[in-house]
Amino acid sequence: MTVVLQSRDDFTLENFRRVAMGQESVEIGARALQAMAEARRSFTALVDSDRTAFIYGTTSGSGERARQPVPPGEQRQRALEASRRGRRGNSFGGGTLPDSVVRGIIFARLANYIEGNAKSRPVVAERIAEMLDQPLPKVPLAGQVGAGEVVPLAHVMSTFRGDDLELEEGEPMALVNGSPCSAALAADTALRAAHRLELAEHVFALSIEAFNAPLEAYDPALKALWRDRYECLALDRLAALLKGAPPEGRRAFQAPVSYRILPRVLGQTHRAVATLEEVAETALASVTDNPVYVMPDALHPHGRALSTGGYHNASAYPAIDGVSAAWADLCGIAERHTMKLHDASVSLLPHHLTTAADGWGGTAGLTMMQIGFGEEARHEAARTFLPASESGGFTGQNDVASPTFLSYAKQGRVAWCLDACLASLAVSCSQALFVTDRQAPPELRALLAAIRRRVPPVEDLGHRQLGAEVSRLTEALGEVASEGLHALLAS
Repeated sequence: MTVVLQSRDDFTLENFRRVAMGQESVEIGARALQAMAEARRSFTALVDSDRTAFIYGTTSGSGERARQPVPPGEQRQRALEASRRGRRGNSFGGGTLPDSVVRGIIFARLANYIEGNAKSRPVVAERIAEMLDQPLPKVPLAGQVGAGEVVPLAHVMSTFRGDDLELEEGEPMALVNGSPCSAALAADTALRAAHRLELAEHVFALSIEAFNAPLEAYDPALKALWRDRYECLALDRLAALLKGAPPEGRRAFQAPVSYRILPRVLGQTHRAVATLEEVAETALASVTDNPVYVMPDALHPHGRALSTGGYHNASAYPAIDGVSAAWADLCGIAERHTMKLHDASVSLLPHHLTTAADGWGGTAGLTMMQIGFGEEARHEAARTFLPASESGGFTGQNDVASPTFLSYAKQGRVAWCLDACLASLAVSCSQALFVTDRQAPPELRALLAAIRRRVPPVEDLGHRQLGAEVSRLTEALGEVASEGLHALLAS
């Protein structure tokens, strides 16, 4: 299938998912082509009206050469030379972005163009869309923290086919300015976070049952008392997953705090994910060029080209950080649950979740391993600040950098730690139900079966490499973020 773009209203999270993860192509619609053509004509009239007026990167140099005017007779030639030089990124290291994220950046790049704000001819936007059907550039994850996003966009646009286009005034700058990288990194994280949160809810619901915790802490009657939409959502989700859990035979007194506060902690996670989704969808549809072209009006018949800081997305990295913090908190809760399940004095279950007479041979070894994952998650989830050092070094105007790539990389590591913690907890839950010969509630039986296909219950640890088995489960849980929970349950 193909995503047709007519206006900025088409830059939604769902269309991002279709293009970035679903690998669909993009077609520029007729309405958008007309809007871009009209905007290009009016921008050309604006430039021709006074070729000595300052328009960044068109009648002037760029970067530290912004103060240097380009003589009117050289402006077209400068643009042509820029198109012939092409773009080559200098950053390196840290591995490379997944192809899906690179596709997402290319999709987000088109938001500046689709209604004419990039002051470029329609053919330029069509060439950008064609990049999605060609071999993708490799974009390093490290070394991308600079003023704006020119550094990563030089890599992204390195495969742009423009030699035969003879780019005109204003068009070269539009290719590598703006903040489509932040938009795509936020959108990619948001889509994966929604799947990962659904997985976490399933594993924690399984833990509630494995621990035999009283169900009153998840009673929907609490919604009217708390009045928090996200905590109410978490209550509803847990209640649905625990439907059919036997009310009899449960412990007669309250479970530890880590069990009772689950709806509120999960509620905060829902809030963090929802905030990121809002930030991502806003960013995808935003015009962030510099200079940005504003359409003609009664006072400005040729429109205006405004130099702004729109290329700096100040919302993406705090919102990604919010999700990282939520993941780190869930790592802490998962660690507590794993510990409590193995401690007979707290859980009232067989000690170390084994029936062996000497108390060894179960899954207790997972408790020590899990501590490191939680600590690493908390370390990586530290808030991302604006860099204290100047960006660009050689140019005095580039004095603040955009740190979205830093927050994205950290979130990826925190997310892996959460997957590892959830895998350890999931195996512990499976073991707890096994040694007590209990079933999971109906809504959680497919999850339990998927866990046991990868890590069977431990009857005799013997020579089993439990760590290697849980590692494979961690990898499978990580795939849920991109493919959804159904992929884990069906495989």
